[in-house]
Amino acid sequence: MTLLAAFFRMVRYPNLIYIALTQFLLQYCVVAPVLQNSGAEPSLSFPHFLMLCFSTVLVAAGGYIINDYFDINIDLVNKPEKMVVEKIINRRWAMAWHTILNMAGVSLGFVVAFQIGQFYLGFVQVFCTLLLWFYSTSFKRQVLIGNVAISLLTALSVVVVGFYERQIYESFEAIMSLTGRKLIKIIGIYALFAFVLSMIREIVKDMEDMIGDSKDGCRTIPIVWGLKKAKAFTMLLMVILQVLLVIIMVVTALKAWYAAAGYILLFVLLPFTLFVQKPFLQAYQPAHFHKISTWIKIVMLTGILSMVFFKIML
Repeated sequence: MTLLAAFFRMVRYPNLIYIALTQFLLQYCVVAPVLQNSGAEPSLSFPHFLMLCFSTVLVAAGGYIINDYFDINIDLVNKPEKMVVEKIINRRWAMAWHTILNMAGVSLGFVVAFQIGQFYLGFVQVFCTLLLWFYSTSFKRQVLIGNVAISLLTALSVVVVGFYERQIYESFEAIMSLTGRKLIKIIGIYALFAFVLSMIREIVKDMEDMIGDSKDGCRTIPIVWGLKKAKAFTMLLMVILQVLLVIIMVVTALKAWYAAAGYILLFVLLPFTLFVQKPFLQAYQPAHFHKISTWIKIVMLTGILSMVFFKIML
């Protein structure tokens, strides 16, 4: 493996593409159409949006690196063939890249915040870098805290686009304007979807990595609660997600968005039920949980792509 290929594997480039795609679709298929429908324009210009998106991607990349840096002993057991840090890229270089990417990401976030007149928004990226650091060094080894931290960051990658939208702040000042309420509801729904689905995936990954995690002294949910109770809790989260998807389908159908409702049924709810929830009931080996985790990422992608319907139907 070349150093360049190793670097891209280290920063989890498919996940970075997910983040960028999510923010792009939210900005130009949800935020912009909703605002333009009410005669307004987005607060972020295209260059500013690209800078914000790039900032988020850089911070996330730095987070993946520091996670691998502190997970060497775990990865030696769970996935030695996929290791990059120490095996291909020296730990000192990994830490150097973590620092460079974080500094660049945070700096870009402050530049965008300053240029739109909301300098304090730059601290959102500072918060993300700190949370990723504490996740890698401590939180991920504690019951539930690590899962919540990563799920919160996943949801935040959606919400951060809304943070930079002036209409949302103005909606509070005007006792919640119609446009502001609509944006908050839509962004909130996608953030909730991302949070719950990420929680499910993080616990499934903990089940997959139980052997290496236990040897490193981690106190993840399946290790502390036992696999049976962990699976019951995860099933509860899966049912909550299914209920959320059904509610969304009903609401979109009532708005006569039948194509959108059909899309959610065929490409989000059914794949989740058939390829995530159903196999999960019989899963007990790391390979089973790995396959389920992969399908969760696919469902997350199909859920993200549903934003296109706002561009088409608004």
